[in-house]
Amino acid sequence: MIKDYFISLSDFTDFVHKLNNKSLGKNIVINGINDFDLDQSFDLAIFSISDLEIDSENLSDYTKKIRKKIYSLSSGGWNLKILDLGIFKRGSQHSDSFFAISEILKQLSILKVKALIINYGNNLTFDFYYALKQNNNLINIVSVDNKLPDNSLIKKILDDDNCKLGEYSCVGFQKHINNFDEIDLFKNMLFETYNLGKIKNKIANTEPVFRNSHFIDINIRSVKSGDINNSHEFTNGLSSFEYCNLSRFAGLSKNLDLICFSSLYQSSAISSLISEGIWYAIDGMNNLIVENIDLNSDNFIVYNVTVNNYDLKFVKSLITNRWWVSLENTNLVQIEKSYIPCVEDDYLLSKNSILSDRILSRIKNKIS
Repeated sequence: MIKDYFISLSDFTDFVHKLNNKSLGKNIVINGINDFDLDQSFDLAIFSISDLEIDSENLSDYTKKIRKKIYSLSSGGWNLKILDLGIFKRGSQHSDSFFAISEILKQLSILKVKALIINYGNNLTFDFYYALKQNNNLINIVSVDNKLPDNSLIKKILDDDNCKLGEYSCVGFQKHINNFDEIDLFKNMLFETYNLGKIKNKIANTEPVFRNSHFIDINIRSVKSGDINNSHEFTNGLSSFEYCNLSRFAGLSKNLDLICFSSLYQSSAISSLISEGIWYAIDGMNNLIVENIDLNSDNFIVYNVTVNNYDLKFVKSLITNRWWVSLENTNLVQIEKSYIPCVEDDYLLSKNSILSDRILSRIKNKIS
């Protein structure tokens, strides 16, 4: 039974009882406070994981502090049924924990319940990828971090039997603290990256990176230290406002299975910002509109552009104002034609005979 994998939150009974009726804590199901049977009626399951390698009693206390901040926020008026499963019980060794995590995510995936994990002190990217691939044909990963994933992680995923990695995108990385070999690997793999400068220039242009993602990891070290009371050593980074914006973009992914909020650091400011990021991710989930492109529908406008002999078809939704593009050169495309999430700026560049980095990388992926 899935409850057996978690420490209940019965200690929160008095705290939740005192909350305002419009608070989040009064409008979700909490393991240890409310009776429940996990089924398809739930939209989202939240749980936290403390460090799997060390004595994590203090981190378990920290997750409780974050929950108090999350529960105290507004309920958002959402039409989602949310469950807080509690604190994950660490196994006697990593393999036990890995098995349990896999089973939890497998059960949630079968029920089509999204997972939101508060992760402290763990590098679980491969574990999460491996668990999610059991019920998916392809896994698209997005990392919001000031550092790119290291080569060993990428190699481990690519060398995995029956590798199902689709896209691996990184948002918010900073060149001066990254190994240039890792930057080159990302470029050579044609993975999409958005460094900090691009985000500062126009954060809305990062939204397509999240739109088809299955697994999103948002690391608190991507936020500049000044916005979290100097709780870590990185002076440059996202603003707290940008962090919440990207969290909402993550919640808007139509393929989302798992979103993870990760931190190696503890402070009151960090717990406040993580709780706000979680709130905006849930708000994104609540406002998700799944659109299937229909060129015969009045809800879509089509623009055809040719750039350097590449025939591009841009599609704009009149409902959400989102954009997609497809490469129409059938003689160059070796796989089934598909629409790539993009933004209006990609279209405007193409009108000026310029292919954006987003489109260029996708063309290279398609051409033999």
